[in-house]
Formats: sequence, structure tokens, C-alpha cells
Amino acid sequence: MNQILELGTEKRGKAPKGHKGGGTASDKIVKVFAIILMLFAIGLIGSGVYSLVRNNEDSSNNGNTVSQAPVNATINAIMDEANGNVILTVESEIAITKVEYNWNTDTGMTIDGENQTSLEKTIELPAGNNTLNVKVTDTQGNETSQSFDFESESGDDIISPNITLEVTEDKNLLITAEDETEMYFVTYRWNDEEETTVYVDEDSEDKTVITVEIEIPEGTNTITVVAVDASSKYNTITETKTLTGVKKPEITYEVSADGSEITFYCTHSSGIKEIYYTLNDQAYAVTYTDETGYPTEASFSQKWDEGYNYISLNVTSVDDTVGTFEGEYTFGEAEENSEENSENTANTDNTTDTNTANNTTDTNETNE
Repeated sequence: MNQILELGTEKRGKAPKGHKGGGTASDKIVKVFAIILMLFAIGLIGSGVYSLVRNNEDSSNNGNTVSQAPVNATINAIMDEANGNVILTVESEIAITKVEYNWNTDTGMTIDGENQTSLEKTIELPAGNNTLNVKVTDTQGNETSQSFDFESESGDDIISPNITLEVTEDKNLLITAEDETEMYFVTYRWNDEEETTVYVDEDSEDKTVITVEIEIPEGTNTITVVAVDASSKYNTITETKTLTGVKKPEITYEVSADGSEITFYCTHSSGIKEIYYTLNDQAYAVTYTDETGYPTEASFSQKWDEGYNYISLNVTSVDDTVGTFEGEYTFGEAEENSEENSENTANTDNTTDTNTANNTTDTNETNE
């Protein structure tokens, strides 16, 4: 028994013949696996560091691209008043695609850059105070804009009048024609009707503008406006616009046989919303609602006060258009002694219509 134990001890303490030490085969496998893990970890760390550095470089490069200033062209414009011109020159580091210019307005001319880096253009100089707007575009899409102000007495009138059409709160059309020097006249025409001409007011301090406010006919209409300035070239511009007009209430009246009262008749195709009038500063009103309905015809009578009377009437339609009437009347003993009233008789009675002299029938209406 003792021998066996001793033998087992000897085998455990001594290496077998031919073995030089260094552990078993399993120990070697563990060591190799550990080395592989270490190499893999080193590779991961290196890859992460590289990615971080690369991202920082890309971010830095992107930042430089955003902050890079665009290439601007150099624009110069010099007035040659003796010859009535402006000399425009453009210089650019990058080839020029086009040069656009205009006087005062957004519409103008375009010059082909022909992929050159410089160009020169002679432009007509307009008379008066004007602004030359220039925009240069190069082959890389860079745009350079600049404006120049010029004042010239000897320049030419090369700018056409400008027309604006605006619908007012009273549903009328306001025509405005302006020129940088002086206007001559404006014509306007509804649909195929004859045109109407309005000349500049010779007594006006500002002859550069003409304004006309006109009524828009009921329904859909097309208006054509022509503006002509006072230059020898007679520059013209035509503006066409389609507008839908609404009719204003019509007002007629009749005085009783004995002259003691007046009766008004008010009509509108869409309906009447309100009748408001004053007689000698005393106010009266009739208002219609959805519950009562909006009549297309309405009438009322008003007795005159003794002596002088002044009446003012406003009729408002459902379309918010307004027809008005103003008149004077003398009733009673004062009427017999009033020569003025007998001379100003209107509608075969003693009512004097204070509206425009264009009213020639019993319909006395002023459109506001």
C-alpha cells in the first residue's frame, strides 16, 4: 500500500521522460485564445479611434464648406449725362451667365454673359430721379445684386406710366396712373363700350399722377385702361382686369299734389337692408333682418315741415352698396314768396335736388 502511494506521489511531482515542462495541452489552448481576444480588442479600439478622428475631420470640413463666402461680382454704373447714357461694367472671378437690369420696376432687360468674366453695356438714361437695379449670375449660381440712383435733367423719358386698379370699400374701382415725369391722359373702357378719356389736371401741383374713381357695372365685366405720359414718345401701357360689380339701390321720389309730403321709392335686385334719412337734422331709420326679409322694393312718405326743409337719404342693399339722395324743399307761406324755389323747380315740384347736375329724370341718385 505504501509503495503505491509513494509511486503516485512521485509521478505527480516529476515530469515524465521526454517532457520539458510548460503545462498541459489545455493550458496552451487557453493561452492562445487569450492572445486572440487581446488582438481583437486592440483592433476594436483602433477602429473606434479611427472613426472618431474621421468624423471630426468630416465635421470640420463640413463646417468650412458652410462658412465659405460666395464669390461676388463687382458691379459699377457711371452716368454719362452728356450723351444721355449710363455705362454699366461687370467683373467676376467666375464666368458670367447673365446680367439683369431694370429702372425702378421689376421688369427689365437681360444680357447674355456668354461665360465671360467681364462685360460692358451702355444703357439709356431716363430723365428725373431713377434707380437702376442690377443682378449678376455666374456659372456656379452665385448672384450679386446692386442698385444705383441717378438724377438727370437731360435724360430721355424711357419709362412707361404705371397703372394700378383697386376696388374701394364703396365697391367702386379706383384707377391710378403714375409717371416719373408727367402724365398726359388716361382712357378706360368697360367691355366693348366706348372709352372715356380723363386728362391730367392742368391746375394740379402734381402732374405725375391721375386718379379716377368709377362705378363697376353690375355683373362680370372687363375693363381696359390706357395711360399716356406727356413725353414726345407718348409711352402707353394697357391694363386689363375682370371685375364683378354690384348694383347700388335706385331711388326715385314724388311730391304730393298739395306739396305737403314727399314719397320715396327704393329698389334693389338683391334686397334692401336699411333705409336711413334725416329731415332738418331729425333722424329716421328702417332696418330689415332675416326674420322680416329683405324687400327688393320699399317706399315711404314724409311730411314737410313748415318753411325750409333739407332731407338726406341713404339706402343700403344686402350687397352693402349704398344709394343716396339729398334735396331741399320749401313748404307753406314761405314757398309763395320764394323766387329762388320757383326758379330751381325739379321734377315739376318745389324739390331741389342737390346731387350732381347729371340727374335729368325723377331718379335722383348719387352712388357712393
